[in-house]
Amino acid sequence: MKLTKLLSALTLLAIVSQLGFAQALTDKKPTEDPDALKKEAVAFLRETMADVNNLRTLENRISFSAELAGLMWFHDEKEAKSLYLTAFGNFKELLIQYDQQMNAFGTPDDDDNSSQYRTTIFSDVSDKGRVIRRFQTALQVRQQIAMSLAEHDPELAFQFYFDSLQAISNPQFRTQMESRDEYFESQLLAEIAKTNASKAADFAKTSITKGLNYQHIEILKKIYAKDPEQGAELAVAMLGKAKSNIDPDQFWVINSFLGAASDSFEASRKEGGKKPMLTQSELRDLADSFGQAILDDKSENSNGLGYVAAIEKYSPSRAMQIKAKLKVSGGARDSNRFTAASAPPPDYKGPVVTAGSANSVSEKQERERLEREKAEKELQDNVAKLANKQLPKEEREKIVAQARKILMSTPGKDKKIFGLSALAAQVAKADKELAAEIMKEAQALVNPQPKNYQDFLLTWMLASGYAEAEPERAFPLLEDTIMRANETLSAFIKVGEFIDVAGEMIDEGEVQVGAFGGQMVRGLTSELGMADATLRTLAKADFKKTRDLTSRFDRSEVRILAKMMILRAVLGEGKNKKAETEVSAPTEK
Repeated sequence: MKLTKLLSALTLLAIVSQLGFAQALTDKKPTEDPDALKKEAVAFLRETMADVNNLRTLENRISFSAELAGLMWFHDEKEAKSLYLTAFGNFKELLIQYDQQMNAFGTPDDDDNSSQYRTTIFSDVSDKGRVIRRFQTALQVRQQIAMSLAEHDPELAFQFYFDSLQAISNPQFRTQMESRDEYFESQLLAEIAKTNASKAADFAKTSITKGLNYQHIEILKKIYAKDPEQGAELAVAMLGKAKSNIDPDQFWVINSFLGAASDSFEASRKEGGKKPMLTQSELRDLADSFGQAILDDKSENSNGLGYVAAIEKYSPSRAMQIKAKLKVSGGARDSNRFTAASAPPPDYKGPVVTAGSANSVSEKQERERLEREKAEKELQDNVAKLANKQLPKEEREKIVAQARKILMSTPGKDKKIFGLSALAAQVAKADKELAAEIMKEAQALVNPQPKNYQDFLLTWMLASGYAEAEPERAFPLLEDTIMRANETLSAFIKVGEFIDVAGEMIDEGEVQVGAFGGQMVRGLTSELGMADATLRTLAKADFKKTRDLTSRFDRSEVRILAKMMILRAVLGEGKNKKAETEVSAPTEK
């Protein structure tokens, strides 16, 4: 949603601005005591809770308090669970309130889900329409709470997600909750699978009763990798569900299931192999049921031939039937279509690439690619030497010149600034003067009077670069953005109130974070994760000064969000490093 991106940009802009109130770092030695820093951060977190409790809308109090509970988990699991339980209670109270209001309107009309609840700037929103819209926002908040908790206790998150359904008696609301976001449910299951394969398998068995989807295949793989026995039990349950009814829309899903189970069976036959997901007999049953579903498919554009190879391995007779049916009905037509698609159109005037010329072009491209990779590897090795103070000045300058030339030829200001900043940070370890020259080159790429989203992002990237290479220069750079950011944020709220007839985005003068997709708070902290390193550096240098910066904000939502960014940077440092390791680690194919 473009509006979400705009708010994300403005919040980033606001967090950038708060750094501008800081003075240049003094010669004060950064704290070397992580425990002392953590103690200060926890005290700051409790102060932030008081701010959250003063928010005007219950939806916002729930959204922010759940995320704060997640941050407390890094320090005290028992206290964090207590905070989550409070958020659960508040959320249940909210659902019951909406449920009672909806029930008071009586039996649902046939057009309750019609366009009468879609507002325009001239709409007169009914009371019933407002309740429906607020309930939809509450469902988004429900997702946020679950995902916030899933980071720490996936099983409890899954329990909350489904137990909250019990607070609803209105049939229309229950239908909305039950049919909500299958992909999200799969995300929770995947989190549980990381720590408790048995529980994940139990929940997955319940989930598949509504039908198989591709996420279930991915969950099966995770559970099987963690616990082959539990994975095999889930696979058998999925087999039963698949055999009962295979819809043409599920062909790709069933094919993926068959492929995963087949891979595990082949691996099980090797020395030291684990128990397979499905036995050979069960694989034959799945292939046979899959093949029969393809034969029963009456659609003209059947793509059953694409699945024959997987079926043929375990049910050759069924595969032969599919080939016979589809070759007669569509084989010639498909062949003609392929030939026509491969030929250039009649009015094409460009060069025609023959087999010989294609090979020549391919060889040239491959040669260029290898040369480019060799040059990049050599440059990487040379850049790594820049931090060595023993490296001769002439050699260092030569390496820097080569790197700058490559970076400046890279398309995109963001990539240039990022690359130059990283280069300067490396050089600063041995040559502060040369690092300053590199950062000046990066600064020349940034609009000194930022006006739009891109300008502010580039300014922040530059400031982040200075924070690593030359910290004292970061703050003057950001000071000029303060008034612009505050003015822009204020203007955004004014415009939002003007167009938000139904009060979905802004209620009682507060931006409703749940209206932007439930995971608004988590989404923003994720999108703004690039600020973590800079905020952590400032916090280690002077936590009190960094903490006090947040009080400069006028708007409570932005002030709390800025505090949470600092808290997450400090308290979640270990978790962030673990997540980065998981992301960078190779995944199984």
